[in-house]
Formats: sequence, C-alpha cells, structure tokens
Amino acid sequence: MNKVNFAISLLFFWVKGEVEVDNRFVKTKISNTILGFIPAGKDQQNIPLKNISGAMLSTKFFIKPFIIGLILLFLGLGTLSDSFILGLILLILGVGIAGSGIQTILNIEKAGTPYLISVPFFEKPKMQVLNDSIHSALVDDSDKTDLNFFFDKKTQ
Repeated sequence: MNKVNFAISLLFFWVKGEVEVDNRFVKTKISNTILGFIPAGKDQQNIPLKNISGAMLSTKFFIKPFIIGLILLFLGLGTLSDSFILGLILLILGVGIAGSGIQTILNIEKAGTPYLISVPFFEKPKMQVLNDSIHSALVDDSDKTDLNFFFDKKTQ
C-alpha cells in the first residue's frame, strides 16, 4: 500500500490531494477549488485495478498562464519604484501564475476514459512514485490471474 500527498496549486500549496494505491484499488481524494485557491469540497474516487489499463506521466506547458504571469512580473518590476508593496504583490503573483503554467499531469486510463491529476511542476517526483506504484500494482494484479506464470514460478 502506497499513499502519496501532494499540493494541487503552486501559489496555494496548502490545498492538498491524496492518492492511495493498494492491491485492489487506486483511491483518490483531491480537493476541488474555486479560482484555484478557495476550497470547495473534495473529489473522491475508488478505481478498481481491474478497470485501469495504464498510467502515464507527462509535463505540459500552458502558454496563457505563463504569459499572464510574465506580464504581471514585469508590471511588478515597473511599479517597485513607485509603490514597493504593490510591486512586491505583483511580482509574487506573476511568479506564481507563470509557474502554474508548468504542470505535471498523471493520466490514469480507467475503463477507456482518462482520469487526469494535475499538479505543479515541483510535485513531479511524487507523481513519479505514484505512477510507479500503479504500474507495480497492475503487474502484481496481472500475475495473480496468469496461470502460466503461476506454474512456471511453482516449478522453480
């Protein structure tokens, strides 16, 4: 059994999600948010391993938030001399929004439909551990039902 906790947002890192992988299910508890930071409940799913055909990890770059973040960053740099507080706030927002344009996405293929878990780029090692756990659980589940593998293992 492997449980992974991760942040959902770059700016609001305290909003968390959790995925647990055991020998029968992949259990997800991911916080829903409004505007990316206002908590609005949780999305909970129990996905049987028999319904999962695979998992894939990818990194995506979303240009729109990246450009908006860069604009805010440059506006913050420009207003630092006039109003330090406003400039600092714009700088922090710009870096956060630009950073949220880089996402690591875990794609769990369940019953032919993708189930996507998007996290900030700094959570990639946790998603890699989760991806490996899902693959390992799928291999173990497949080995349980393969009679040829069972008899070959028994004779050794």
